[in-house]
Amino acid sequence: MEYYAALGYRAPSATRLSTGASVQAPHGDASADALELPPLGLEDLGALRERFLRAPDEVLTRVRDGVGGPVSEGALVHALQDLEQALREPEAALQAMRQPPFQARASVSLPPDFAFPLMTREIPIDPVRTRFEPVADLRGWLLFSGRAWLHGGWSRAAFRRHDDARHASRFRYTLREPGPGRPVEVALFGGFGTGEYPARYVARQLIMRGERLEYAVHLGGVYYAGRQGEFDAHVAEPLEPLLPVTTLMTLNAGAEMRSGGTPFYRYLDERRGASRAKQVQEGSYFCLASERFQLIGVDTAYFEPGRHQEPGLLGWLESVLEEGRRRGATNILLSHDAPYRYGAPRPTGLLEDLRALVVDRALVDLWFWGASPHGALFDRGAALPFLGGSLGHAGLPVPVTAPGLSSPAPVRFLESRSRFPEWTGVRPELGNNGYGSLLLQGDGTLGLQLLDWRGNVRCTAVLAREGDGPLTYQHLQEAEPEA
Repeated sequence: MEYYAALGYRAPSATRLSTGASVQAPHGDASADALELPPLGLEDLGALRERFLRAPDEVLTRVRDGVGGPVSEGALVHALQDLEQALREPEAALQAMRQPPFQARASVSLPPDFAFPLMTREIPIDPVRTRFEPVADLRGWLLFSGRAWLHGGWSRAAFRRHDDARHASRFRYTLREPGPGRPVEVALFGGFGTGEYPARYVARQLIMRGERLEYAVHLGGVYYAGRQGEFDAHVAEPLEPLLPVTTLMTLNAGAEMRSGGTPFYRYLDERRGASRAKQVQEGSYFCLASERFQLIGVDTAYFEPGRHQEPGLLGWLESVLEEGRRRGATNILLSHDAPYRYGAPRPTGLLEDLRALVVDRALVDLWFWGASPHGALFDRGAALPFLGGSLGHAGLPVPVTAPGLSSPAPVRFLESRSRFPEWTGVRPELGNNGYGSLLLQGDGTLGLQLLDWRGNVRCTAVLAREGDGPLTYQHLQEAEPEA
């Protein structure tokens, strides 16, 4: 277990295991194995290797989808071999991790004069760390997600539905009505659940907004596999100071479902506990509604990864979208998975699932998602009658996004900077992390900013309607190049 911990394993606390959970565990079993995905052991590693030998394309596809990046066949073979040796001789593996060859990248260091206003010793910045990177941390991904790739996930918690008699809210909650001089601020961020320093600095920015930040939505992504220890360390702890003043909502994602969703639901229950009046979320989908605006979060992970086909959920979504349209509200859809992706020529299956609502009937004005790990804003296209935003870059390490790639919708802004300023010469291959801030105004307009993990404003936009027309970008300005 020490080897697992050295590579990033977060075990559930002894207190949690002894007290059980408010969430119904599979088969009524409150053991750690029932509540979340265990790490890969030697037996499962052998089974994964055998499956790779029989069906290499299938396993490679699962691994690439899981880590969110390109993994070569050779890299996977090498990682499997390394892991087998490490699991057979964990003490030797631990010792090797402490040796100079493993620390060779320590020469990558920040210049002494690197600083920014929010920088603090409480969140140390270590550019050498490669945790969660697709290839450099392939061992970690295999150890802590491998069982899900081998078995197709873990035993699932019971799904919570809006029409259950226990949920009088029907998963619909009040969004404060913005007034003159009193806009409503909503932070939107995805891929946050890593515990790494970019995510911690995003959390620091949200916390420093204090009571001005009335709502925050995590668009999903708790890594490696949505375990309880990962929720505790990567989400609950850094966002705890928000809870007394900010209504926090969280979406379900494929990573969370690797542990069956039990830690996800437990976190919802814990947020509502301790007399926290602002914490209202009961299920994995929701609608926050005022007279002028609706924020509608959907679950694109529980029933099928990246899809939304369950009839009961489609009916609920249709009803809230129609209600918003009837009163002239702006419908803002929030999901983990994306309707389309920058760099991909065609829309996703999720868009096909929702085509009747968002394309044929144009019931959605603005759609933000968290599965694409880069910041981007999109205009409507010929067959895409809504504005779009990719905000999945709060915590995961991703390669720099190259401009000029194909896109199903016109690109209005693309985060193409590196994580560190160019002048530092540090990790130029890593893309910039950040999040979005949405301002809902009393006159029905929306202000939107994309900020990076250091607090730099990367893009500012104003969205509004002209008469009864669609929501459009009235103004959009990208920040000047960083000095």
